[in-house]
Amino acid sequence: MGATGFQPGRILLLAALTALALIGFASGDPGILSGANLYSMAVFAVEIGIIAFGQTLVICGGDGGIDLSVGAIAALSQVLMGLALQAGIPWPASVLIAAAGGTVMGAVNGVLVTRFRIEPIITTLATMFVFDGLALVLTGGINIDLTTMPQTFLDLGQGSVFSLPFQLLCIYLPVFVILIALQHRTLFGRSLYLVGTNTLSARLTGIRVDRLRAWTYVIAGLLSGLAGAIGAARLGTASPTASEQANLISIAIVVLGGSSIFGGDGSVVGTAVATVLIGVVNYGLSYNDFNPIYQAGVMGIILIVAVLIENLASGRNWSAVPFLSLAKGKSSG
Repeated sequence: MGATGFQPGRILLLAALTALALIGFASGDPGILSGANLYSMAVFAVEIGIIAFGQTLVICGGDGGIDLSVGAIAALSQVLMGLALQAGIPWPASVLIAAAGGTVMGAVNGVLVTRFRIEPIITTLATMFVFDGLALVLTGGINIDLTTMPQTFLDLGQGSVFSLPFQLLCIYLPVFVILIALQHRTLFGRSLYLVGTNTLSARLTGIRVDRLRAWTYVIAGLLSGLAGAIGAARLGTASPTASEQANLISIAIVVLGGSSIFGGDGSVVGTAVATVLIGVVNYGLSYNDFNPIYQAGVMGIILIVAVLIENLASGRNWSAVPFLSLAKGKSSG
């Protein structure tokens, strides 16, 4: 199981929980099962799902790997794209600017973590504030209106193909397939599992551990930038405060999908199925008019429960959890 990261049992469990969630929400209002509502669930799941794919690779790399800046990267990337569109740059090039911006921001995280040896949680918390601040400075805190942009651009987030969301069929699924191949069929993927499981063994086999881990942050940044571009096209606006909850939700999705917070295990397949569950829960709460504050709380509870289950299942002590051991070290100092 640890060699491939693929966990059929976890995937079946998540599928069952998704079905139960749908049944539960439908018992309150059967209208949630309408084609339009299922379509909306898929639209939400695409953006957070793409971000979660990148988070999967970062966490799989081990050594406390985590990226708390993915939401800020998505927001700043779409702001850069929005400014480019306003400047008259053609939309395909503007989308590339968003992707390139995300890639550069991910590279900054990777360098700080691997070259300067700053703890991932500290690095990405710091860059989250930096990227958020830059997005606010560049826009003056005001959203950039994109509703007048070419329809071909807006179709990235609003279009449909064969009655399915364009971004699901033409962006999310191709990215998913590419990442499955990358994680399970390439030297990069096999090396990443080894690095996450046993860093010393990986070094002894000749794997350039730091470079490999840095690349996971680069990929996470690229995917976050892409998700930001899709979100801006969907809403017709580039917002400096977009994807604020992406950090929490993406981590919850990754852990629920079977990735170990200790690294060396997990698959984008599990992440994809967990994304469906989170998408259903989030949309169901919104559909039933739950207070947004409560919705955020539910996501937090899901994350805590997932970490508890992972810790108990692994038989590790609390001090072995990267996030908690760091906090413990701070308090004892």
